Amino acid sequence: MRERILDTALRLFRTYGMKSVTMFDISRECGISKKTVYEHFTDKDALINESIDFMLSQRGSQINQCAESDNAIAELLESLQYSEQFAQAINPVMFYELRKYHPDAWAKVDAFKQQTALPTIRKNLDRGIAEGLFHNNMNLDVIARMRQLQLESVFSPEQYPATHYNHHEVLAELTWHYIQGVATLKGMEVAGNYRDAMVAVPVH
Repeated sequence: MRERILDTALRLFRTYGMKSVTMFDISRECGISKKTVYEHFTDKDALINESIDFMLSQRGSQINQCAESDNAIAELLESLQYSEQFAQAINPVMFYELRKYHPDAWAKVDAFKQQTALPTIRKNLDRGIAEGLFHNNMNLDVIARMRQLQLESVFSPEQYPATHYNHHEVLAELTWHYIQGVATLKGMEVAGNYRDAMVAVPVH
């Protein structure tokens, strides 16, 4: 029941933001009483904090799954698909409200970026170098941070407003540009096998 409530709350927060969603909305969507929700979560702040933990845990599992891909480029592109699914499921107002009204929960997102997302990009670069797919003469800390900022910019309505840009196309083009910058000739050959699918086929 606890996971069901978390999953429902997170879905509503992603769709409508956090401020407008009430505990009653969550209970109704779950098909349970509001009292039952309060039996598991003391208040809305507690539910928001645990919802963010739940969301970040899901993202962590996806990252681990991507690491099992055939090579560093396949790992990068599989991670891209998850990133796009994540972006499509979230109303940007959720992160705005999270940052403004729930600093403790936002701190968890920030920590995830620094302690999980950024090191994952760096590990992917290390893997690509070991596989001969990426150049070995790069400042990897700089490149990893550049890639992280690149991904974050895609989901910023100020940088790429949805009214003017297709997020799938933006992600695909930026990723292809990134691969061209880090890949060896061998890496470009491997990446070429994924190029058409990456650009032309939207993720659902």
